[in-house]
Amino acid sequence: MKRRDEVSVGILITIAVAVLMVGVLWLARGGLSSGYPLYTRFSWGQNLKQGQPVLLAGVNIGYVDDVQLQPDGYLDVVMRINNRYKVPKSVKATVRAVGFFGDVAVALTPRLGGDLTTVFAPGDSVPAGPREPGVAEIMSKADSVSEALNQITHALQTEVVNAGGLNDLRKTIATTAALATQMQQIAAEQNVHLTKTLAAYQRVAESIDSSVVDSTMRNLRASSRSVSDAATTLRAGATQLNDILSKLNSGQGTAGLLLTDSTLYRNLRNTTASLDSLLADIKAHPGRYVNVHIF
Repeated sequence: MKRRDEVSVGILITIAVAVLMVGVLWLARGGLSSGYPLYTRFSWGQNLKQGQPVLLAGVNIGYVDDVQLQPDGYLDVVMRINNRYKVPKSVKATVRAVGFFGDVAVALTPRLGGDLTTVFAPGDSVPAGPREPGVAEIMSKADSVSEALNQITHALQTEVVNAGGLNDLRKTIATTAALATQMQQIAAEQNVHLTKTLAAYQRVAESIDSSVVDSTMRNLRASSRSVSDAATTLRAGATQLNDILSKLNSGQGTAGLLLTDSTLYRNLRNTTASLDSLLADIKAHPGRYVNVHIF
């Protein structure tokens, strides 16, 4: 009886180990099917291991079947893809962290707006994309940021608190508040003066008789019309005078001939001289011209 129990326990343990192995294979490889291979290449230091998942847009579609370390600084990776999944040619392969304990996966990420209908054939190579930062790198960046914040905090402590900068800031705030109060007082006084000025202007405006203003405006308009009429008359007279001067200059009319014809001027002078000579001779010898006979 005891012997039979030991055999039964051994059989149960064997079955449990087999189930455990099948379960591990199922979880690691996405099932028991072999799938088809796709290849890619990454640089060293990616922490890739056999059995790590292959993700397409976040969905587990296979596993890493093999990782070969090459002396030229690259890792040749064989991915085993389940037969029911097709990988578009628009994807890029990157190594992505999937936990805080150093676990990674090969992520196949489609390019935005890329073609999703053309797929890789078994045995094709998937191009590798830029390396994504791991948890260690992110923590290193966080440490750098934390150190920078500590330095800034220390500088603020030194310059603002220890050096009295905080007191100067308080004084500046107080001075600014006092200046704002003074500005408010000035604004209030100016508002009072402006109100008084507007009231005085309103009283002056109300005291002006609108009929007087209308009469003055009518007189101004009448004076303006008179000045305009006088200017028109002067322009007409100036035009006529210009016409007369133009005719005189061109020799038109008697006055124009007198002004422009030199021959007429000489004849007139000769006639005047002859007349003067005749008058002088008459005065000297009147008998030649006047004969008086008395019967």
